[in-house]
Amino acid sequence: MPEAPKGSNPPTGQLSPEERAEFERRSRELGSKLGKVEGKRQDEIEAQQDRAAQNRGMAYGLRMSSELVAAILVGGLVGYGLDQWLGTTPWLFLAFFIAGFAAGVLNVTRAFSQMQGEISRTTGADIGKPVADDDD
Repeated sequence: MPEAPKGSNPPTGQLSPEERAEFERRSRELGSKLGKVEGKRQDEIEAQQDRAAQNRGMAYGLRMSSELVAAILVGGLVGYGLDQWLGTTPWLFLAFFIAGFAAGVLNVTRAFSQMQGEISRTTGADIGKPVADDDD
């Protein structure tokens, strides 16, 4: 605060009108700067959440595809081995290949249901539900 002239006694603890105006101007500037920083921070948080959701989606996709392929391969190999051992080529291979495919599809549907439940719990979203559009 600037010093008062020697002959005047300013009231203690009070601001002059010029000082009050300067204080309010600086307070508004600080508020706008804080608002900008908070907006940037919120944008960064949303970007991190989007990246995490994309990574989680990639992980689910790889898991489902590997489970499907693994089930088919295991079924085919078991059928092939039994065919070679029992001499029933190609019937057990075909039966176990089809059983492996069915088991793989079952695993994928279970994994999708689990994924849908997790996302619904965390975000409240409904995956796979029809959404009304302009034509409805």
